[in-house]
Parts: sequence; structure tokens; C-alpha cells
Amino acid sequence: MLMKILKRLKDGGIYSNKAMARELGVEEAVIEQMILQLQQLKYIEKDVMTSDCDCGSCSSKKKSCCKSNAKIDLWRLTEKGKRAV
Repeated sequence: MLMKILKRLKDGGIYSNKAMARELGVEEAVIEQMILQLQQLKYIEKDVMTSDCDCGSCSSKKKSCCKSNAKIDLWRLTEKGKRAV
């Protein structure tokens, strides 16, 4: 199962834990645990991306147009992970 996750990351694309769990036929908690294990084993590493609002480009020109900034955790293969797949 860990190898399937590594291969999915190698193939690219963006997947939620929920979508990956559905695809692999397991609970979302299992995917979360496997991702943590792959990170601890140094096969993957986290790459955090934030979506910052640029209110200067907002048509209302109000600071209140930004309700929140989204944080997205992305995972990428390390060199060790690339060699494994």
C-alpha cells in the first residue's frame, strides 16, 4: 500500500487524502497514517503552499475581501522516494 502511494505521488497530480482513500479502498485515517510513515522514513517531504490574497487586485478594494488564507500541504518524493519507485 505504501508503494501505491509513492507511485501516485510520482505520477503527479493533486489528491486529497479522502480521494486517495476512496481510490485505494481504505479509510482516510489509514492514508494519513501511511503518509506520516512515508515522511518519517524520508520517502516524502512536505512542501507547504499558501494562497495569499492580494487585495490590491480585488474589485472591492477592501481589506475585508480576504476572509482567510488557504494553507495546502503538498507532498513530494525525496531522492530516496524516487529511487524506491
